[in-house]
Amino acid sequence: MSQVEQLFERYGPRYKLWVTLTVMLGLVALGMSITIVNVAIPYIKGAFGMSDSQVQWLSTGFLASTTVSLLVAPWLVSAIGQRATFIGLLAVFIGASILGGLGQGMMALIAARVVQGAMTGLIRPVAMQALFAAYPPEGRGMAIAMYGMCLGLPLTLATVIGGWLVENFTWRYVFFITLPICMAAAVMGYFFLPTREHKGPRPPFDWAGVVLLFAAVFALLAALSNGQRWGWYDPRVPELVLFALVCATVFVAWQKRTAHPLLDLSIFGYRIFVVGTLAMLLFGGSFYGIMYLLPQFVQSVLHYSPVTAGQIFLPSTAVLGVLVPLVGWLSDRYPPHWITLPGLACTLFSVWHMAQMDWNTSFAYLAGAMAVMSVGMASFPPPTLSNAIAALPRHLTGHGSGAINFAMQLGGALGTAGLVILLDRQTVQHGQHLNAGVTAGNAMAQQQLGELAELAARLGVSATHQQAMAGYLMGRVEAIWASILAYQDGFWLLVGSLMIVTIPSILLSRWQRAGQV
Repeated sequence: MSQVEQLFERYGPRYKLWVTLTVMLGLVALGMSITIVNVAIPYIKGAFGMSDSQVQWLSTGFLASTTVSLLVAPWLVSAIGQRATFIGLLAVFIGASILGGLGQGMMALIAARVVQGAMTGLIRPVAMQALFAAYPPEGRGMAIAMYGMCLGLPLTLATVIGGWLVENFTWRYVFFITLPICMAAAVMGYFFLPTREHKGPRPPFDWAGVVLLFAAVFALLAALSNGQRWGWYDPRVPELVLFALVCATVFVAWQKRTAHPLLDLSIFGYRIFVVGTLAMLLFGGSFYGIMYLLPQFVQSVLHYSPVTAGQIFLPSTAVLGVLVPLVGWLSDRYPPHWITLPGLACTLFSVWHMAQMDWNTSFAYLAGAMAVMSVGMASFPPPTLSNAIAALPRHLTGHGSGAINFAMQLGGALGTAGLVILLDRQTVQHGQHLNAGVTAGNAMAQQQLGELAELAARLGVSATHQQAMAGYLMGRVEAIWASILAYQDGFWLLVGSLMIVTIPSILLSRWQRAGQV
């Protein structure tokens, strides 16, 4: 009798509900760390006098460690069991949070964020594996729906809670706020998660694979994150990209020849899994891109406070709570495309509206767009994840859950980095284009300068300085519109990427119905 079967005997049919609640607490607590510290970065930067390049390490280190650690989870579960892995990663996360909250220097904060990122990456495949073990195949749609909700819900909660904390208390509280949830999850994990199944010797750990993969991901993210600041023709950028490619190539070659690989490449021999992974890679880039652009837009263009910016996401949280159980029920009974394609259509409709935002956009417009988008957030990941992993043999589900989460996280990291680059470049380009139109021969521009000069006069500016003030105000208006147009370009790019996501989504459904793996 397996460990899970023994736990079912002890707790009865409700055991799977206890497992679901346990992993949900862990996912929400650690998932909040993804964005809650981002809200506090301006305050952290001011407290320690950190430069932009130093602040960048907080984000790059977190993303790199999160991405790589997703593939370490299968080995940990095999070596020490689900229970010890779950409790251990929560304990380490608590320690890192205390280090970050009490840290008195840059290195302490960076170390805390790297460790937090690693534990956030570890918990996702562990949680998915626990849910797959507790739910029968015909009920896994509901389990994955709950899992998917726990990926999106923390991002919205963190923005609101983090903004409230930094406005009313201190930035240090963003490191402490999730600790009670972590402790509750650890206690529940002790009672409801299974211990190690096999009592034999532990498999060797692929240290070489971890080092190679971390070096590849970190170098690539460093190149993308710093390229705009360094200049894309700076030799450090191609050097980092080349280094990342070499490490990635050596990693794949090593995984093929080592007896105990970090990632079992045989999972990519199953077509349904491959196309599902591709779909999650593209969706991750789009989803995290939206979650990056929208808060930035409302704070930099509309000048919302962090709390008000977070409140935009509250209606979408309510929609997720209603839809997730329904999507889970449907995904156990209907082909994936019946759920994923309508969800993608809602997301496309929402992002299309976001691409038309400007400085007159209302709070209701933004909240409504996010509520519609949350239909796609609830509808796309659960059927995609469930059907992709179900295509794998049982002994490969651990590697599969780690790989598909790795793909989603990598897509999110690359998508966000790409949008940062796009915003910087397009803001400059639109600014130059707008400025070029302000000439003596442009009647509209001259009329606006005249109106601004009149405004300056009514404000009491002396006649000798009115034209100078008008020119300054015109420059400010141009800068704002250059930023607005750059954000619109970013959202249009996301519209295009979401349209591409439909291709692997359709293939997944077609191959799944045909019974091809």
